[in-house]
Amino acid sequence: MTMDSLETGGGNSQSDGDRPLFRRADLSVFQPKPDRFYDVAYSQTVRAMVQAVLEAEAPVRDDVLAQRIARAHGWQRTGAAIRSHIERHLKTVESSTEEGGRFLWRDGQQNEPIAYRHHATEDDRRSVGDIALVELAALVRENPKLVEAEDPALAFSRMIGLSRLTAPSRARLDAAIEQAQSR
Repeated sequence: MTMDSLETGGGNSQSDGDRPLFRRADLSVFQPKPDRFYDVAYSQTVRAMVQAVLEAEAPVRDDVLAQRIARAHGWQRTGAAIRSHIERHLKTVESSTEEGGRFLWRDGQQNEPIAYRHHATEDDRRSVGDIALVELAALVRENPKLVEAEDPALAFSRMIGLSRLTAPSRARLDAAIEQAQSR
């Protein structure tokens, strides 16, 4: 494991001082061909896009990865056929299942320490449900004083830039606090 991977907790190598940053995968380097998406000969491109998203964003929810690839092809919806086709390229990808969904990991990443990655730009902002619990728990461990706040989930939501704390986000942040304290 490199120091770079420890600092970022993901494939993103950029940081803001001591804060690792999250950036969405840049799929503009590919030449998407929507009319060839289901062709066997195009599978290599889809597989490369999957790898690019994993390298930049993992751990990443499987539906978020599928959405990124669909949008790169110009599709506004990620229907069952598109998801199923992308799923064929995920058979060997490490994954974990949480209440919020299935998260995909780079090879060996589940065995590495994960740091919380703050969004680099507004376009890179993630919802609480799109962040793996292990990454949210890392945020809690990095900021133990916020656990003592009157409303810890609210304090963490403000730290990550949420303007409104919904019930599902509160439950996920509470689960992250509990996970961080159990280790």
